[in-house]
Amino acid sequence: MNQKIMSIFIIGSFLLAFGATSGCIEIPYGASYSCDSLNLGKIDLDDIIKRANNAGYSVEHKVTYSGGLQPEFPIKGLNEKIGNDYKIATVHYFYNDIGLVLSLNEVPQRENSATLTFRGSNDIPLGQEVPDDWVTEMLMISFDMNRQDAGNYVASLKNDLKLENGQTNEPVMVWIENGDTIESKFGNAKVWISEKSDINSIYDYLEDGSTNSSLYFNYPGSCSEDFFNGDEKIGSIDYILPLITVTRINGNHTYRLNIDDNGTVSITVKLKEIEKEIPESEYKAVLKEMFVNLGFNPEQVDDFEFNYDPYH
Repeated sequence: MNQKIMSIFIIGSFLLAFGATSGCIEIPYGASYSCDSLNLGKIDLDDIIKRANNAGYSVEHKVTYSGGLQPEFPIKGLNEKIGNDYKIATVHYFYNDIGLVLSLNEVPQRENSATLTFRGSNDIPLGQEVPDDWVTEMLMISFDMNRQDAGNYVASLKNDLKLENGQTNEPVMVWIENGDTIESKFGNAKVWISEKSDINSIYDYLEDGSTNSSLYFNYPGSCSEDFFNGDEKIGSIDYILPLITVTRINGNHTYRLNIDDNGTVSITVKLKEIEKEIPESEYKAVLKEMFVNLGFNPEQVDDFEFNYDPYH
């Protein structure tokens, strides 16, 4: 029997915004070297900014999301893990094959949106796939609303779900799983929510319902925490962290380090000409000098695996 999974997502809009503490002179470039992110351990971002400025590097403060929310009260255990200056971008609750996406806005005049998506089985009518009581409870936990208001939102979601998929119970997708043909319905619906979200209540719900959790780093400015009850994953949270880009122009080449408050780093080396290559020893020597100036261990540069792109 397939394990059923339910996701509820609270997510900010994915607009990129940034301002600079010092100017960065752009030069034309073509080829590039880049690498996956690595977490280098807890750092003092303010100290790195100071060191970068002292070395004459450009420093940009960036925001990976225009949305995301901070809890009303500090979350002690979480603050010990990722510091105090973070926002929650997305929260996932897992149950059955249904996902409710809750998009949050910091701007008061904008409402939040809830999008219901799911993969249902082929033997239950579409409207009956949605667990009303559970979704109602999740909305009440996630937002400052009573049961009646939450129930009204669930009814709106289910109604829109039927309209999106018609009144037929025929499955809309067939795929192969473990050699068997599986029939499934896919649905989605959206409703706007005006109530205020309750970040502390969300975290308490996931923490109280889990026996253990794990934190992992996605890329600079983003990390996630998974919550488990035994072997079963019951939810996860995506966090937004303070992020800077440190830039050094060395000859015709531009060296950029994205660094977040939790020590996750990514590196890009942009060259002036397309289809141009430079020796690994050359760009790594520059990066190791930058690492020394920023207070990192220069030998950590060798832990990054660089990929070459002749046109980017």
